[in-house]
Amino acid sequence: MLRYSLLILLSFNMLSFEILPDKDIDIDSWRFVKDQVMGGKSDGSMILKESTNQNFDYISAKGNVSTDGGGFLMFRKEIDADNLNDFSKIKFKARGNKEKYFIHIKTKGSIFPWVRYLSEFDVTEEWQDFEIEFDEFIRYSNKNPKKRNLNPKKIKLIGVEASGRDFEMDIDIASMSFSK
Repeated sequence: MLRYSLLILLSFNMLSFEILPDKDIDIDSWRFVKDQVMGGKSDGSMILKESTNQNFDYISAKGNVSTDGGGFLMFRKEIDADNLNDFSKIKFKARGNKEKYFIHIKTKGSIFPWVRYLSEFDVTEEWQDFEIEFDEFIRYSNKNPKKRNLNPKKIKLIGVEASGRDFEMDIDIASMSFSK
């Protein structure tokens, strides 16, 4: 019986790679980044919130995105995994202020901060479940899209980005994972 339970548990763990757990979130593993490091004027912050009527906790980020000298805010986490090759998508919950945001992925070998993979999603004021296939991500170098597929085994960082226009960032993210 124990043997079968271990096999089932190991199989389940291989179906997803948890980035943002439902509970016991390590907020210190996430970093909030402002364009001020490059001369921009965007400003904001993130905090961990414990839900009172949901079965998950979440990261809440707020701020003001300004294209005056920059134009982005982001919160991100480094991914420490040897092999993500078996995964094909990212799953997460989000809600916010009816704006467009991006999932931001950096890969090993990308040394310039403006080289990244992006996929956009629109939030509403209600929690929604999102699934974004890796082949939906577009590689950008500066503002120019490039035709190049995202290689999951090279993923080193994932984030949520607010960018490209002047607006108020107000987004909550929960239960994020890579999945098959």
